[in-house]
Amino acid sequence: MALILLVEDEKLLRWALEQQLKRAGHTVHAAPDLATAGEHLAARQPDVVLLDLGLPDGHGLDFYEANRERLEGTVVIVMTALGQVEEAVRAMKLGALDFLNKPVNQAELVALVERSIAVRGEQLEVQAARQRREQNLAQTIVGDSPAFRQVVEMAEQVAVSEVGTILIQGESGVGKNVIARHVHAASPRRTRPLLEVSCATIPENLLESELFGHEKGAFTDAKLGKRGVFELAEGGSVVLDEIGELRLDLQAKLLHFLEERRFRRVGGTREIVVDVRVLALTNRDLHAMVREKLFRNDLFYRLNVFPLEVPPLTERREDVLPLAHHFLATLQPKLGRRFEGFERDAENRLLGYPWPGNVRELRNVVERAMVLERGPRISARALLLDSAPDPAAESAAAGPGLPDLPTGIVPLEAMEREMVERALRATADNQTRAAELLGITRDQLRYRLKKFDLRPGVAD
Repeated sequence: MALILLVEDEKLLRWALEQQLKRAGHTVHAAPDLATAGEHLAARQPDVVLLDLGLPDGHGLDFYEANRERLEGTVVIVMTALGQVEEAVRAMKLGALDFLNKPVNQAELVALVERSIAVRGEQLEVQAARQRREQNLAQTIVGDSPAFRQVVEMAEQVAVSEVGTILIQGESGVGKNVIARHVHAASPRRTRPLLEVSCATIPENLLESELFGHEKGAFTDAKLGKRGVFELAEGGSVVLDEIGELRLDLQAKLLHFLEERRFRRVGGTREIVVDVRVLALTNRDLHAMVREKLFRNDLFYRLNVFPLEVPPLTERREDVLPLAHHFLATLQPKLGRRFEGFERDAENRLLGYPWPGNVRELRNVVERAMVLERGPRISARALLLDSAPDPAAESAAAGPGLPDLPTGIVPLEAMEREMVERALRATADNQTRAAELLGITRDQLRYRLKKFDLRPGVAD
């Protein structure tokens, strides 16, 4: 159960409380004064402290204040006489969970201790989850190329500043979300929420409610009130992904929020003030959108307080292999397979590929290769980036009427067929899993089975 430090100078009461707590299954260290309590505290940190205030050698709250750091993570319950309101208020300010009035009801005491232990467990779980989350956020940055390191350094500089709006731009798949999460993890806001909203995937009629919340009855389906992400992220950060997809009327409302840091829920009249940092992400050319009147000029300049441009992978070739090895390591627990690394031919192929899909494409290629590869190291063939067996096969695959192709180039249809066949072999003809590997739907896979006249045995 719990280790409890009971600090009480009245001998009979101390004995009675100690026996009651022991019968409930707890370990109790009883102390008649603060000096003895200090000795117990130095020997072992308790889960719960039951602290009397008027003690022979001092005031209980002075002891609490002097040992506040040592009691971090310990639940403190103060026992007070009736009328000691000021002491109770001071105890709460110091961090005491609750207080009991004397004479102490022993059954009430045991019940309060049980509740306090549950609260402490929840607090420890939240703290552990927060630490894991911070570690995960901090571990996502991979890359040492000068272009990428410059962006990371700028992100870390703005993270500790008071800048409330950051615009992160770059091609699709370059890792804009990774930079946004890194900004949050490196900032004083790291212990507060980080919420992400995709402006492209949420239906337009629901996006305003998602951002700002709504009041009960604000629209037909609003049976209950709802808080939006700006309200839920109080003290933390909000990532607005694909900000270029935001419709014009919501752009006006977002502009007002960014300028005032206050808003009204949909259907509401009360203004709500929040403190959040907004990180806007886009792969679109907002300058061009402003010229075409698809994006508000004033909102663009309000978002562009601190711009960060994440370079495409083709401009940071030095990061390709570190990223590939990173994905190989992090995906092994998920896929249940272990690899020693990449063959030299695979590394050369990774370095020579143009990566139009950037880091996202690289991750997908590595994941597929881990499923397809049967050896201890990833080979170039498993990467599905170079499927040509030889020039003769290429020419045969091209079919009549097609010109000869240069070495290393195969018709797209031939490569597509081979990818489908490999995925089916890797999944023992499980069409659902094969479709997932290929990044297509099961219906799209079935279309290709019919197209290429493939008749695998269905294992799913």
